[in-house]
Amino acid sequence: MKKVLIFLTVLFVSISAIASEIYSERFISSFSACEPYTERSNIKSGQDTVSLTKLVQGVMDHKCIYKQVIIRPTVRDITTCAFTKPMLEEIAEAMKNETGETYNVDFDTGKGVVKLNGITKSQLIWTQYLNSELVCKREIIPR
Repeated sequence: MKKVLIFLTVLFVSISAIASEIYSERFISSFSACEPYTERSNIKSGQDTVSLTKLVQGVMDHKCIYKQVIIRPTVRDITTCAFTKPMLEEIAEAMKNETGETYNVDFDTGKGVVKLNGITKSQLIWTQYLNSELVCKREIIPR
């Protein structure tokens, strides 16, 4: 039960970090082309500051390798994804066409349901892929 609670807490932090993130033109361009690029930002989350690093690492085995590192005072959450070309195109298109319209969604993580309030379409697509064990691998390291 404790592991599930930790997972859901870290998942919420990951989703919150993505949900509050604005995609820069440079990030969208590099991600779309799967060209190596690193972008860092700090996001205020309650009383804590969350450090978010997004790394587009390039193509390996016909997939775009992307790594996201979220650092909070209590955990380091590292997610590494291997996106196929259609996945990459879906995410990039959603980021390019982001309208800012938000939704309230009950997101099933497979280990529990998390309520996502005020999430945009591109953020929901990102969240679905980042939490798919078929696409991304997560490593949560206590600090």
